[in-house]
Amino acid sequence: MDRKLATIFASDVVGFSKMMGRDEVKTLEILRKRREVIDNIIDEYDGIIFGSAGDSVIAEFASPIKAAEAAVETQLKMKTMNYGKSDEDQMTFRVGINIGDVMVTDNNLFGDAVNIAARLEAAAKPSGICVSQTVFDMINRKIMVSFEDAGQLELKNIDFPIKAFHVLENKGTPRFTQDSDKIQNEIKVAEPGSVAVMMFKNLSNDVEQEYFCEGFCEDLLSMLSRYNKLVVISSHASFAYKDKDKNFQDIGKELGVRYIINGSVRKLGMKMRINSQLLSTESKQTLWSNNYDLSVDEVFDVQDEIAEQIVSTIVGRVESDVLESIKAKRPENMGAYELVLKGLDYARKGNVVKENTENAVKYFERAIDQDPGYARAYAWRACSLGNLADWEEKPDPSLFNKAIESAHKALELDSNDPEAHRVMGSIKFFFENDPELGIYHLQKATELCPSDIYIISRYVLFLIYTGDIEMALNELNRAIRLDPFSHDLLYAEQGICYYWLKDYSSAIESFRKVKLIRNNLFYLSACYFEKGEIEKGNELLREAEAITGLSSDNFIDSQSYTKSEMKDSLRLSFKR
Repeated sequence: MDRKLATIFASDVVGFSKMMGRDEVKTLEILRKRREVIDNIIDEYDGIIFGSAGDSVIAEFASPIKAAEAAVETQLKMKTMNYGKSDEDQMTFRVGINIGDVMVTDNNLFGDAVNIAARLEAAAKPSGICVSQTVFDMINRKIMVSFEDAGQLELKNIDFPIKAFHVLENKGTPRFTQDSDKIQNEIKVAEPGSVAVMMFKNLSNDVEQEYFCEGFCEDLLSMLSRYNKLVVISSHASFAYKDKDKNFQDIGKELGVRYIINGSVRKLGMKMRINSQLLSTESKQTLWSNNYDLSVDEVFDVQDEIAEQIVSTIVGRVESDVLESIKAKRPENMGAYELVLKGLDYARKGNVVKENTENAVKYFERAIDQDPGYARAYAWRACSLGNLADWEEKPDPSLFNKAIESAHKALELDSNDPEAHRVMGSIKFFFENDPELGIYHLQKATELCPSDIYIISRYVLFLIYTGDIEMALNELNRAIRLDPFSHDLLYAEQGICYYWLKDYSSAIESFRKVKLIRNNLFYLSACYFEKGEIEKGNELLREAEAITGLSSDNFIDSQSYTKSEMKDSLRLSFKR
């Protein structure tokens, strides 16, 4: 009997026996229509159905990501098909996903992996998805969803407890998710000063020191990006190669850069060795390299020296006043710096599970306790408190008040902290109804950290809301250049820009690149109405209303446009 590793997708209908007892003919007809949709989704995501009895479906996927995406798509479609129907005409599904070794015989699969998937399906919430720990480990931060820890589940006929997670709608805005392994934007010509900072390798015995490597590289990238003669690729793009087996020449071609910075960090207690080198992707030569043996409190000096060497090598000379201005205000206490880096490690995963955001806040607050003058700790505390509120069904107003106080304190301590300006921009725009000052802070944040794709996307959103569409599109094009992978944030906003420029075909093309479109379904629907494709527009509008629970009028009222004529124009799109 053959064996293989497979991802198993199992689903069935909630309360199917009760529905059959009430009306068999109607129930089977509803099931037939639902199965047509579900079977098509499974096929679209390269799944193969190998079991189907009554109301259940069991399918095999080669990829856990594909299986999870199919499950999310299935539940969204089922929600849409239930929308507006009486309780008797609705049909609700559960989905369970597991990965493991299976036995193959006569085009069928057997084994614990299959049984566990079926039991996880039974443990899922109505209209929900429940995944095993192994699946969670493989898909979190890879698809735009969040998770709730389901604990150790005692499953029927399974000899041992299974750690599991419930899949939730995304909480907060994921800043660091790698959404695609495919290059979305091919760079034809690399600019003279184009450079990518790769994630330095962690050579420490402690795997947990990974956070230090990522934080060190983020800081170095941020410093270099402020130097206007360099084009520095975003960390979202360059860090995507961390676990990929590609040579630097191929990476340079994909990212469209002439230079690559890479290195390694070995940390033992308060001592460390940092190796760094600058490579030419065209000649394959090492243009500069150095080893640094240092104590932790000398790490900023090393960052400065690396930045200076790289700038002088690439540009040909160093403008000392520019280099001086790009140095961030440093903490007095190096313990606070490490605590902030640990907090950032949790913050990057803040949309995965609530505990990550809670831990991020704790680390930033510990950093503040150690160094009350450290602006960066206050800035990221403000950001994480805002994200924590998004996890709450009814957020405590004190969370927002603390976030606002923390952002003000960060700017008071360091007026050049980009994260503080980003948070303050949102506060001014959304909470204090001061769009002009909101735009100022976001523009300042992009100037201070030009390679941060998330900051650019927030700036673009504000430009859209104030009607400066051409400027928004220019910023988006710059962001897409800095991140050839790009992701949902950028393409959704690009679609909105094209909508306002009345280029509806380009808008539809942009929206189709967004994996989980949700709220942007309203804009996509509006594009089809404007193109005169009324049937398609109505289909998408129905889907948008079902998924969000909002009418088109409610959705438009929720948009923060500062010009009433823009809201009126959007409203007219749905009247065509």
